[in-house]
Amino acid sequence: MTPTDPDAVDLVALARRLRAAASAYYDGTEQTMTDAEYDAAVDLLRDAAAGDPVLEASVADLLTAVAAGQSKGGDVVHPSLMGSMEKAKTLEEVAALVAAVAGPVLVEPKLDGLAVRAVYLDGALRLVATRGNGTTGENITGKVRSLEVVGLPQRLRDGATSVEVRGEVFMADADFPRAQEVRAELGGTPFINQRNGAAGILRKGDTGYAGLLRFAAYDVVPLEGEARTIGAPSYAQRLIDAGALGVTTANGLVADLDALPTQDGDDVVARVALLDAGRDRLGFPIDGAVVKADTDDDRLRLGMGSRAPKWAVAYKYEAQQATTTVRAITTTVGRTGRLSIRVEVEPVFVGGTTITYATGHNAPWMLERDVRVGDTVVIKRAGDVIPYIETVVVAARSEGSEPWVPPETDPNGNPWDRTTLLWRSTDPTLSVGGLIEYAVGRDALDIEGIGSEIVAALVENGHVSTVADVFALDLETLTTLQLSEGRTLGAKNAAKIHAEIERARSAPWNRVITALGMRMTGRTSSRRLAAAFPTMARLRAASVEELADVDGIGPIKAQVIFDGLHALEEAGVLDALERHGVHLGSDRDGDETELPLTGLTIVVSGSVPGYTRTTVAEMIEAKGGRSSSSISAATSVLVSEPSTSAKYVKAAKLGVRILTPQEFLELAGV
Repeated sequence: MTPTDPDAVDLVALARRLRAAASAYYDGTEQTMTDAEYDAAVDLLRDAAAGDPVLEASVADLLTAVAAGQSKGGDVVHPSLMGSMEKAKTLEEVAALVAAVAGPVLVEPKLDGLAVRAVYLDGALRLVATRGNGTTGENITGKVRSLEVVGLPQRLRDGATSVEVRGEVFMADADFPRAQEVRAELGGTPFINQRNGAAGILRKGDTGYAGLLRFAAYDVVPLEGEARTIGAPSYAQRLIDAGALGVTTANGLVADLDALPTQDGDDVVARVALLDAGRDRLGFPIDGAVVKADTDDDRLRLGMGSRAPKWAVAYKYEAQQATTTVRAITTTVGRTGRLSIRVEVEPVFVGGTTITYATGHNAPWMLERDVRVGDTVVIKRAGDVIPYIETVVVAARSEGSEPWVPPETDPNGNPWDRTTLLWRSTDPTLSVGGLIEYAVGRDALDIEGIGSEIVAALVENGHVSTVADVFALDLETLTTLQLSEGRTLGAKNAAKIHAEIERARSAPWNRVITALGMRMTGRTSSRRLAAAFPTMARLRAASVEELADVDGIGPIKAQVIFDGLHALEEAGVLDALERHGVHLGSDRDGDETELPLTGLTIVVSGSVPGYTRTTVAEMIEAKGGRSSSSISAATSVLVSEPSTSAKYVKAAKLGVRILTPQEFLELAGV
């Protein structure tokens, strides 16, 4: 970042840095300083040079020359200067230009691209040249043809007009991701931004980028001596004529912007403000608005300066990006279970506010761009969008910096679900999304149809924050649920899920306990808790000691479960489940010892008709027994067809009672 006090900076070093930045920007494919940082540094240099003739002479190139005097130019000589625009720092300066022109003016977007001029002879594109140093530029005709630049046709529609158009080659927002993909396929590093991408593509001319660049004209110049040219004395009319021939024009890019000239100063300011307010939605990068005299008479009267016309100004909008330094990189688990990466940066003013944090998007993104603590980065913020890292200035990285390494596991030591770029924790205790996905899963409520995407959408749209909220979902909410890429869940899918939710209201009591997502309550513990406390009321009333007496629980787990229950109670979740008609257990009639499997420890080997491994264990617990997975002297019954399996042999050796699946079902009374 650049100091604001000239006395606090080495002006010679600053000028050297500015020249390097200008050279990289105009003749290279890199951006080593943001526009705002560059403009602020030039202003500082101008203020310092104002009272120092020697300094003023030594930095005259930076202050007065086109492209800061750093472009090498080229072999093509421009018939007239391709200059820069004088900058208006305030709307009052814009109004002053309108008053000076006196006649009509036009407002158009200031595109963030590369300036070129194109010559058509008898309707055919004959020459395209870069602006270069304003006097000469590089011939890029062949590259433009192979790149199929949108808005700059190979032939004009009438096939006869001869004219010169000057404008910007730029990249639309929608084309930037594809350009990055091609860049990676060709073995290049990611483009810093769209302007950087457009510059690199235009200079290399690789046909893999064909169709990804666009052109918009900001000037239409008649060709003297040609029988058929565009020669209206009104700039606005020349743009209309060029547009009719198939050339895209800058003021024609914005549908909401009045393309007709105006003399009303308030109207001009309103148009400038309109562009600013809507630039996030334009679909292409702009960094300001340009206000120009419309008629040739007014332009001739006001004349030209050494590097810019006196009949036009460029009003720069508030910077949407700035350079700063990474202080720290931290991670958390968000509400939907996703790994959230936050990049702390040195405070910097951008997009109308002071930024101290930026999003790191996702772990693969951070690793691909190799973001490190201490790095110089470009932060971008557009409107209300969360600030994010536009690029890492690798050239400024200090020696010895350490690569950032994402956490191997979630905070509870579980591996991440890495099936998408957005790594997720599936631990139900760490996030709302994780809790809901666990609750509706096969081992709990088993609500078919509610997968990760739907859970995330329900959480992000504020429809669910607890398991009880699942039972409050109605058909309309589900039908109109917004998913990714503008999709909705739809009536058919919504009806299926709604029916599954209705079925889940009658889920077995032990599965409801599992669905609560309390720590220390997996499938087995939930079954044993359901057997020991057959209703929610009895479970809620249980003391730590009573919980500890349950087989397999013990005092440590008991305390965790007790705390979890009371946290759910205080949050109103348990009462909400009751209000929504969820099955919360039932008191048994008579002596519990009368249950057919009471006191029996049962191991099932193989399958039992009509049951899964989970549901047969649930049935055993519900009938008063204890489900186990290993044979020991304490085993009462092995359920198995005759076999030579290790469990069968061991059970026979220990004298354990062995029942076939059918005999077991008869014993259980089912």
